Amino acid sequence: MRFSILCCCLVLFHTGMAQQVVDVSKQDVQVGSNMFFAVGGEPFVNVKFVNLVEGTPYFKEDWLKAVVVDKADHQYKDVSIKIDLVDNNVHYLNQQQKEIVVSTPLKEIVLTNATGDNFRFIHSSSFEKNIKAPKEGWYLWLCTGQASLYKTFVKTLFETKPYGSATTEQRIHTTEKYQVLYNNAFFDVKKIKDVPSILSNKKNELEAFLKTKDDAKASMDDRFVKLVEYYNSLLKEQK
Repeated sequence: MRFSILCCCLVLFHTGMAQQVVDVSKQDVQVGSNMFFAVGGEPFVNVKFVNLVEGTPYFKEDWLKAVVVDKADHQYKDVSIKIDLVDNNVHYLNQQQKEIVVSTPLKEIVLTNATGDNFRFIHSSSFEKNIKAPKEGWYLWLCTGQASLYKTFVKTLFETKPYGSATTEQRIHTTEKYQVLYNNAFFDVKKIKDVPSILSNKKNELEAFLKTKDDAKASMDDRFVKLVEYYNSLLKEQK
């Protein structure tokens, strides 16, 4: 009986002591009495103040219109969306323009920016069961075929606390990674010239393409897409 009571007390203590994180870069902060606790008569602040000074946890900082598909294949159109690639959460604006985190599991999101460009994200849980994604989360689709191309965004969080400041400064560094899905396996591609070695059954043709047809002035997305699409076209010609 005493053990059960002790467990309950520990749970309540842990709940009460859980640190609250306040992002001062997003909201005006008013310090209330609920931010303070007392231990042995000595008060302390149970809040961690943070300020994001560089980078973003989102794919795009702006709210973008989107088409969203859930795991039951229900489709929702014209939704204002942000994809948090740090926590892999999806945020949306409800009818009252209040920001809400989506709790329903989603499989696909197509974002559209102000200039009409589309960005199609596939969740790792939506890949076929025999395909093991390198990591859980959202994959930006670039092209599909015998070889498919995706891009992921690695968000690394750095924290520092300036001397004499109660606020922790946060910086988020984003690294883009390209991944080729081939023969039901993902391959990390650090450089475009590594693709021929991955798609080795057409290695000579792909290397020739890079020497004669690759446009170094184009965006890296376009260069990767054209190379992988060229590979897929070679396989179609064989049929």
